[in-house]
Amino acid sequence: MEREISDSKIRLCLDCGKCTVVCPVAQHDPEFNPRLIVQRGLAQNSRTPQDDTIWECLSCYMCVERCNYHVAFPDFVHGLRAEALAAGAQLRCSHGGALQALTHLMAREDLQQDRLSWLPQDIELSEQCDTIFFVGCAPYFDIVFSDLGVNTLEGVKGALRLLNRTQVPFSILANERCCGGDLLLQGDREGFLALARASMEEFARHGVKRIITNCPECHYTLKVHYPRLLGGTGIEVVHLTEVLAPLVQSGELDLGELEKRATYHDPCTLGRCSRIFDEPRQLMAAVAGLEVVEMEQSREKALCCGASPWAHCGAVNRRIQEQRLAQAEATGADILVTTCPKCQIHLRCAQKSGDGRIRQVEIQDLAYLAARSLDLGGESVG
Repeated sequence: MEREISDSKIRLCLDCGKCTVVCPVAQHDPEFNPRLIVQRGLAQNSRTPQDDTIWECLSCYMCVERCNYHVAFPDFVHGLRAEALAAGAQLRCSHGGALQALTHLMAREDLQQDRLSWLPQDIELSEQCDTIFFVGCAPYFDIVFSDLGVNTLEGVKGALRLLNRTQVPFSILANERCCGGDLLLQGDREGFLALARASMEEFARHGVKRIITNCPECHYTLKVHYPRLLGGTGIEVVHLTEVLAPLVQSGELDLGELEKRATYHDPCTLGRCSRIFDEPRQLMAAVAGLEVVEMEQSREKALCCGASPWAHCGAVNRRIQEQRLAQAEATGADILVTTCPKCQIHLRCAQKSGDGRIRQVEIQDLAYLAARSLDLGGESVG
């Protein structure tokens, strides 16, 4: 825990309460107070605590954005969660713990998977290539959340077709494992490290030097958490929009046409954590006929989708999701565009569980939108 205290700069907390003012959870739950959680976490008896409020943090980093000293409260909370689990606390898993079980299974050393059965025949993979596209958990998400009608693989397929279009070489690992980001957020550090080490061994076997991701959480976990906790990886990690946006700006990639009105939802991990704000908007601006409108809260101030690491999800999360959907509705957009599969899942869940007050705005992945504007692999959405 001492490392989390030092790395998060939590002792610089001034007890000013600015974090509480901007925290989306605190706006809906008066019992959730970041500065009080800090006080309790730093107390002398904090080594045997059971502070249930630590599980409510969304890790959206809105508090870090507002803090004058950039105190990383979520990182401190992740440490508290690890301590709580070690002391016997029980994680209240969502969806029957299916996703937690899946990630632990993928940490097995003898794991042999067939992860490419979904891969369309028109996708061209490059042999003997040191760049891979990291698919993430989209194939599993689409099974677990089939009742929501989600298709997060649409975004992955769109990303691959766009990379083919621009002649960016890449391969895909048939035995790819989950990045483990959710385990780390839950406080399951042992499970995360087992998964991360197994992934690194897989990368080493294939000589991977560069990773392209579409999922923001995979991007941040591989780029930041792996080097921080494993002591360096020597692998360059880039988000898809960082690859495609410069090609659009240089004229090497021309996108198609789509007569729609769209608004962009900044995923917390891609925006506030990775500081990737402009590239997704540059791709949307390159789609002819697409009118792009901003929501009330966007970029650094974007409201979280109410996501959690598949645990302790409840009424507060749902109210945050409904608030975000209402902001999208206020723009008059036909499409809510994002780059995060988890954002898609959580917002669609709120739509499906709503009482009819929530407008059923279409939710699409940005890569899928861009690919379909070019009629790559399907009918045009225009």
